[in-house]
Amino acid sequence: MEAVRILQVVGFKNSGKTTLMNRLIELTRTSGMKVSAIKHHGHSGRPELPPQKTDSVQFLASGAASSLVYGDGLIQMHLEEPEADLEKFIRFSLLANPDLILIEGFKAAPYPKIVLVRSLEDWRELETLSNIQLVIVHTGVKLENTATVEASNREAIDRFFTEWMEGEVDEGI
Repeated sequence: MEAVRILQVVGFKNSGKTTLMNRLIELTRTSGMKVSAIKHHGHSGRPELPPQKTDSVQFLASGAASSLVYGDGLIQMHLEEPEADLEKFIRFSLLANPDLILIEGFKAAPYPKIVLVRSLEDWRELETLSNIQLVIVHTGVKLENTATVEASNREAIDRFFTEWMEGEVDEGI
């Protein structure tokens, strides 16, 4: 398998991360490439599970460390994992044989990043992150000494991503 390129989309709540992720996934699909997506559930608590009456959730309730269900081409897996181990999640994502992996969140990870900025205060907290490739700002946000693209400038964002997607493999596994 060739190296898989990895790109993170990071920012604070309601900065547009999921909207951007969906756009990048769409661009990847229309380019003929296969993408896997990983999301850090930044909201308090656990992500929602299927209803408790489902077999897969009953297996977890009975003490299974993981529960995997397959049906009609879809695999659904639930895994008890006390730590947010991004490297393990990336290995899981590789099971789909993707060309790219897009990660929403996990700010401290070392991969190339698109950073979404709602305000100058956001930027003060995010500017120290490693491997920032693109900074997208909400309308009216101006950052000194930092090249930015406005969130409304889809053409520039799409161009950045397309060039990144087609570029040399410099960050991957």
